[in-house]
Amino acid sequence: MKAKQLAVAIALIGAGAALNVHAEEKINKVERVEVTGSSIKRIKKEGATPVETISRKAIEKTGAASVNELLKNISSMDIMDQGELTSNAPSASGSTNIKMRGLGTGDILVLLNGRRLPVSAIGDTASPSGVDVNMIPISAIERVEILKDGGSAVYGADAVGGVVNFITKKNYQGGEIRGNVGQSSRGDGTEKNFGMSGGYGDLDEQGFNVFGSFDIFKRDAILRKDRDLTKSVDFRSYGGKDGRSNFSPYGNINKGGTGQVKPCPTELLGADGKCKFDFNNSILTAYNGADRQTGMLLGTVKINDDIRAFLQGFYSKTQDHFEAQPAPDTMYTAGKVQQYQGRFMQAGPRITDRDSSMYQFVAGIEGSTNGFDWNIAAGHGVSTQTNQDSNYLDRDKFFAALESGAIDGTSTNNNQAIVDALKVTPRREGESSLSFFDAKVSGETGISLPGGALAYAVGVSATRESVKDTPDQLSQDGGVFGSIQQGAVDASRNAKAVYAELSIPVLKSLELQAAVRYDSYDSDSKASPRLAARFQPIPEVLFRASYTESFRMPTLKQLSGGAGEGAYTVETPEECAALGQPKNCKVDGYLTTGSNTALKPETGKSFNFGVVAEYGPFSGSIDWWKTEKSDVIDTPTELQAIQHGAYKYDARGILINTALQNLTSLTVEGIDTDIKFRLPTEFGIFTFSNTNSYYLTNEKVNIDNELENWNGVYNNPQWRNTFRVEADNGSWGSAIAVKTTAGFYDRKLPNSASAPIGPDVREVPSYTETDLTLSYSGFKNLKIDAAVKNLFDNMPPFSNANVNGNNSQMGFAELYSVRGRFFSLGAKYSF
Repeated sequence: MKAKQLAVAIALIGAGAALNVHAEEKINKVERVEVTGSSIKRIKKEGATPVETISRKAIEKTGAASVNELLKNISSMDIMDQGELTSNAPSASGSTNIKMRGLGTGDILVLLNGRRLPVSAIGDTASPSGVDVNMIPISAIERVEILKDGGSAVYGADAVGGVVNFITKKNYQGGEIRGNVGQSSRGDGTEKNFGMSGGYGDLDEQGFNVFGSFDIFKRDAILRKDRDLTKSVDFRSYGGKDGRSNFSPYGNINKGGTGQVKPCPTELLGADGKCKFDFNNSILTAYNGADRQTGMLLGTVKINDDIRAFLQGFYSKTQDHFEAQPAPDTMYTAGKVQQYQGRFMQAGPRITDRDSSMYQFVAGIEGSTNGFDWNIAAGHGVSTQTNQDSNYLDRDKFFAALESGAIDGTSTNNNQAIVDALKVTPRREGESSLSFFDAKVSGETGISLPGGALAYAVGVSATRESVKDTPDQLSQDGGVFGSIQQGAVDASRNAKAVYAELSIPVLKSLELQAAVRYDSYDSDSKASPRLAARFQPIPEVLFRASYTESFRMPTLKQLSGGAGEGAYTVETPEECAALGQPKNCKVDGYLTTGSNTALKPETGKSFNFGVVAEYGPFSGSIDWWKTEKSDVIDTPTELQAIQHGAYKYDARGILINTALQNLTSLTVEGIDTDIKFRLPTEFGIFTFSNTNSYYLTNEKVNIDNELENWNGVYNNPQWRNTFRVEADNGSWGSAIAVKTTAGFYDRKLPNSASAPIGPDVREVPSYTETDLTLSYSGFKNLKIDAAVKNLFDNMPPFSNANVNGNNSQMGFAELYSVRGRFFSLGAKYSF
């Protein structure tokens, strides 16, 4: 469909609409509301697509101090918590992105009050950057709406897997001051949270409302050395491997001799004769610290009874401090007599001080005129990030000093002035911006059907996105010893879209929906249709179904992100065999990743069919869903790259090329269930609920046209379940949440014909955490909250696959943490 043809069709829908009076927001009138997933306001709570709503009350009962903690209580969310767990990831340390339904961050659209936010400023080229939701203040959130279906026909091409809409408080009067403090049972990981918010003005009585909030959140880091599971990377006592590094401060000679440059302490000597270095036993974090400040201001002015103007401002800032061990590399003795695997400890720990910020301003006007609802808005958002590094070295100068004998790479007693002269302070600055304009109108047409009036919505939008990621020149040249080569990016593009949506009430019990959106980018364009149906034969039962097509453009970084590198060790039996090495080999080196200007857009189809039932105190839903994607943008696995000869050797070891490609197809399928039972008793009201997300299929067709089954392997559990019991009795409220994550096969590679999962592959057991929260509001204007998270102090199950390659190497999948039992106490004073 051409853009002009679609625009004409949308215009005809609007031109044919009759001027029927729409329901107004007045006393004794039924209020129609806009729910995430549709631009048409409606009365019905349950629509044709599944939307999960987490209310303010439900948020408070989780005891969550951040959006990241809140997400862990939602079973439909795919938790991959590496940003909070690892201290030395170049782009993601300290951040939290959203994933769901087996899809990536780039397939989930994050909204604040229905509008997009800028993505993180610095991200890896291989994976699309997402919105760092830790930047959103949890205290300002009134509710969260999660569209668990493809939203491309309404929201845009990148809403393939769903939409998460954070909705803030509106028309709020009064104020509150709140504080919270928490600490683990081991005396670390201390969290302090302070905030205040207030609203003034009543829209109906005074014609205006202003709401503002300010929050401060601080958390102390938890070090790996302070937990039994993570205090060493030697996991042989857990039945795993010895993951200690061969890059030792004592220098393991691999050319020009044997043994070590300096005598190795007996306790560090491995069975292979190599001197080992345990990078987990000192400065690395198991859970990152945090220091965030967030402010938000929302203002609404009632121009007349039908028209309002609004302004929204949001600013968030974080400061982070990360430390990593001194860099490993292949080094030389004076005159290059010997080559060895070393670690120059005198340089000191590699340090990154990071300043990140995100702001957005939105201004608009909305109203109801002659029975039509309309909304016009424009906004601009910017996400920035600056990494300031220290204790890094100039690579060329460092190796020249080694060769000349000016310094000894295995000594900590070199002339400090010479060492300091080798040091550099790399700096990386990133900025991501998003500017937009959108307008929409909705209402009822003059066409009456047995179920009611035909309703419609039409809209247009225009966006400009840009990304600028600028490492300093030495980093771009690969000249920083202890860091990876980082490519610079400076790119932007424009996009325009038109969309239309129809609600067709065929019968009182049957509603059909149709929508189409046409997105046009500088280099590509496509129409994304959506069809849905809602059938309610009796008041207690509802059936729903939907079909959506989508497409997602490659990100600016994927198209023009340059090249990057990351440390990697070849050590799985399959990778060793592909290199012609023994199955227990250990070949150190790097992965090279990069953009690809020839990438095509991904295309997809989503299906959903569900049943909702409600009878007396019982309510529940079950939804089957399926997403199929073609031309998936992905990196070949390390094994696939090796098998295809995409590797070479240099002085640093093996270099494996895993540049981006369109890797054929992906199919993800599952079932979501949500069951709730409400039981009033003389002791209070008890609510029992259980939510479950179960994956039936998680398959890819790889570069060799071979089917890969990723369901139930490392970091891909087959199901998540959350069981909750809530009790409310007057001023008292309490809740118990039991959150369980399924186990998985302990290997990174998928199950396939060429590499099947055999009986010798161990299985990681399931993991359960239990949270207890208690609240009391019997004092005037004061509410007290207490929580014990991970009540039974469960630690994650050991995973040997985590010790391999470029994972966190803490001995467990990045699905949970080793924080352990955690106590918190908070208070809120309202006035």
